[in-house]
Amino acid sequence: MGVRIGKILVDRGFITEAQLQEALRRQKESGGRVGEILIEMGALTQDQLNWALGEQLGLPYAELSQEMVDLEAARALPEELLRRYQALPILKVGNELTVTLADPTNRQAVADIEALTGARVTVAIASAAVITHLLDLAFPPAMVREGVRYCEICPPGYQQPEALTRDTSGVAAVYALLLAAVREHATEIHIEPREAEIRVRYRVPGGLREPARFPAHLGGAIATRLRILAGVRPEHGWQRSRMRTRLDEQELELELLFLPTRRGEAITIWLRRRDLGPPDLEQLGLPARAGKTLTRFLRDGRGLFLVSSPDPGGLAAGLYALARTAAREGKRVVTVERVAAFEVADFVQVEIEDGIERATIEALARPPEVALVEDVSAGAVCLAAARAAERGSLVIGGLPFATPSTAWQHLLSLDLPRPLLAASLRALLTVQREEERWASALFPVSDRTRRRLIQGPVPWTLPTS
Repeated sequence: MGVRIGKILVDRGFITEAQLQEALRRQKESGGRVGEILIEMGALTQDQLNWALGEQLGLPYAELSQEMVDLEAARALPEELLRRYQALPILKVGNELTVTLADPTNRQAVADIEALTGARVTVAIASAAVITHLLDLAFPPAMVREGVRYCEICPPGYQQPEALTRDTSGVAAVYALLLAAVREHATEIHIEPREAEIRVRYRVPGGLREPARFPAHLGGAIATRLRILAGVRPEHGWQRSRMRTRLDEQELELELLFLPTRRGEAITIWLRRRDLGPPDLEQLGLPARAGKTLTRFLRDGRGLFLVSSPDPGGLAAGLYALARTAAREGKRVVTVERVAAFEVADFVQVEIEDGIERATIEALARPPEVALVEDVSAGAVCLAAARAAERGSLVIGGLPFATPSTAWQHLLSLDLPRPLLAASLRALLTVQREEERWASALFPVSDRTRRRLIQGPVPWTLPTS
């Protein structure tokens, strides 16, 4: 191949015969591609090499500009995938997608893009630098929502039941799993490798249910498909990612956790439905007396309120129900989350994927009237929340714990100044899922509990309203 590409370059006058022979000599000594060696020698430019590769392979060489490219076609695919393969979709007509590649011989790139889109890919060649520049335009920092991308779960052609039996790419299997989970109102999907099969379990109202098992050889394809959707590269150790999609006429947010095990990769997926608005306090299943007490506390407009739940959906429901109640008094609400659990037009919703602890502390240094903080389990964040509440703000913070006792003991283990905690903390609300409804309990902080916080010993329980 090196000789053939070299002959094209010589025939077109891009290099001399002597330069080609020198490149072939270096290739024999140290390996590598002739075209890359010629570029290192300074005898050839990348554009000239791409043009010659196009002639050799019978592919067009595209001199791209922003005006020529439909950037929306690029945004329909995961950014990580496009950057990994130095690929840029530029045109789709019917079921044919034209993709420019910096390396047109990369068959894996073509296979992955075809599996992801369901389209037949036609390859063109373009400069790697130009592709990178256009990808930067397609995915500017303002559009990248801190690692959360919008993805199409299933391309056309994979939505028929028979596709599952003939698909080896994992596309149809992942589509079937997610679609069934949405229709069964599942909140979690657990994909667990076994010796000879892949076990799938859903967490649905009432507990775990096992809807399917797959042959073990499909495990790698399913994991690869989910990684492509989530934009996560295969790496050692656990990895977490978020994405948004639309499935069965519902807007969904998926959080994926990849865990290496002895038998393969285990994957957990948490599902949140974004087409439902945040609940009111009345929808949390609080006893009437507790609901009135909590409403009165929130109308005071100050203090630290904690919400505890083992379920991300329950935690979000509790936080937003409290914030909405506080907002009825005409107060400004600012939320600080990795990904906003709900969309509320009147709230200022801040999304921060990386460095959320530091960003939360900075936000609470000059707190708004009402602050909703996704997670205050870190000591420094909880300290900042307590200080903001002491200064007169109403702070609503999340603690991802299953029971009120574990949430309370974690709070006391943070080594916070006890007088500050006693002065700022107003109540702990726990939210649990029961079938298709929420069940909540309120633990208001009494004067007796505050005295015990300051004087000791540690109060092991909170009084229930």
